[in-house]
Amino acid sequence: MKTKFFDDIERLRGFACLLILIQHIAWICPMPFVHEIVPTKLLTGSGAVHLFFAISGLVVTLSLREKLDSLQGATFSDRMSSAKCWLLSFYKRRFFRTFPMVLFVIITVAIFLGFTEDDTIWVAPLLRAPAEIFCGVYNYSVESFVSVEKIHLAGIGPFWTLAVETQFYILWPLVLIACKNNNVRVILSLSLGLLFLFVVQPGLASLYGSKYYSIYSNVSELFLGSFFAFLYNGESSCECNTKIANLVTAVLGMLVWFYPNSISDKTFFSGTVVTLASVLSAATAVFVKNSFKIPVLDKIFYYIGSRSFSFYAIQLALANIVVWYTNSTYFPKEPSYRHDFFMYQFIIFIVMQFIISEILYRFIERPSRNFGRR
Repeated sequence: MKTKFFDDIERLRGFACLLILIQHIAWICPMPFVHEIVPTKLLTGSGAVHLFFAISGLVVTLSLREKLDSLQGATFSDRMSSAKCWLLSFYKRRFFRTFPMVLFVIITVAIFLGFTEDDTIWVAPLLRAPAEIFCGVYNYSVESFVSVEKIHLAGIGPFWTLAVETQFYILWPLVLIACKNNNVRVILSLSLGLLFLFVVQPGLASLYGSKYYSIYSNVSELFLGSFFAFLYNGESSCECNTKIANLVTAVLGMLVWFYPNSISDKTFFSGTVVTLASVLSAATAVFVKNSFKIPVLDKIFYYIGSRSFSFYAIQLALANIVVWYTNSTYFPKEPSYRHDFFMYQFIIFIVMQFIISEILYRFIERPSRNFGRR
């Protein structure tokens, strides 16, 4: 199945990466020169995480569709036997797509903490992290890290999203194989997406509060993205006027960016709008040609999107390193948390972010991804 929307998806990934970068900078690197102009609350990009999940659900299911169509057998065991080879190949690709980068960042964080921290409280969580990410439970460990405010452990914090996606990648192909045909898969994807969006997520949030890292707060995007993947017929279905496409892009993008920051977690359907905006953004990138080709920004979005995993994986670790190194150089006798993140530090961080991301993409992300495809 030819995927002509690939460039639009890459640009959408780039947009999401930039929103998360803004969120991370505002979180770990307080910048008075920015906060004086823009309210701190508007500098978060938490909605971009939902956008990533929507893209993942859509793209991963699209990669499975052709294989699902070729399944043989009337029973689940027969179809599993028919799918065994390509299913193992799918898991292999997902492993090499993510884990070499995960190990590199963990080793980098370990070296950094070894040189900068006197206590060893970080050793055990860091050693557990690879297994927790691999088994899909690391998102719950991140909740405990945040609760004790160990900011240096946030160097590997972004990998909580991999744990959520790992649960989806492991189980969802098996569920799709269990379905007899694509009609059943379409109905199931939509039903599960709507169930979590309108019942499970708001219901549990009202009982236990909003759980940003929990699976139930993020899985509806994965299911709804999968639903749109089954609706895609192999061709972009329409070509809108450029101005209209850009307007749709801008409206959905602003909803993803600003809506989560304008509501209270206690609102019953607090996550509904950002979920729908995220899923519709991903669907628009598939069904409307050049929907995310915004003048000037489109090349920036595409560049970052094509290196999105490298760009995403190293952000917090690099921010920690820049903050520590510059503060220890200019303020060697005082704790780094006593100082704000100044303009020169911001420039150093942004330049290093692009340089390191490019290096990681060329020497880790792309080679390991190609190896997984063999």
